[in-house]
Amino acid sequence: MDDEPAAFRARIGRVVAGEVDALAELFVSHGELVYRTAFRLTGSRADADDVTQELFVRLPQALHGFTGGMSSFSAWIRRVAVRQALMQLRAGRRRAEVSVDAVASLVAAADPVVERVTIEDALARISDEHRTVFLLKEVEGFAHSEIAELLGISVANSEVRLHRARRELRAILRGSR
Repeated sequence: MDDEPAAFRARIGRVVAGEVDALAELFVSHGELVYRTAFRLTGSRADADDVTQELFVRLPQALHGFTGGMSSFSAWIRRVAVRQALMQLRAGRRRAEVSVDAVASLVAAADPVVERVTIEDALARISDEHRTVFLLKEVEGFAHSEIAELLGISVANSEVRLHRARRELRAILRGSR
């Protein structure tokens, strides 16, 4: 038996037992993955920070449900991050955040480059339900069946939301030229 999987299982056991150092090790190795996943779904750095913090605070209890090994941990924690981000969105706890670019565009002279809509801006302009399905499918790579399970919708509804998200994004991006 390889020592690395045994060390990983031992670390998981230490996290479940409440050892802060073991939790810190998991944060160092997987915190960025959790944050990036949360940021893509929430569109807010503050919300992504909240999701990441909440996930790692609750991780010792959540690990009771983890039955996989070292090779499946990244996928498992990414799914947990998606669920946590979706809960954040559903609860409506999104913070109002003003970016430096938004403020600069208010005070800067009209500039075609500043007025051009980016994909990120376009994603921010579509509905939460369409953006969520689009990001889960196109960015995170989930199958429609997984998206349906995560969101509590049917597979057909997931497919429809993705179609509508793509249509809305095309219209927004065409209008920005």
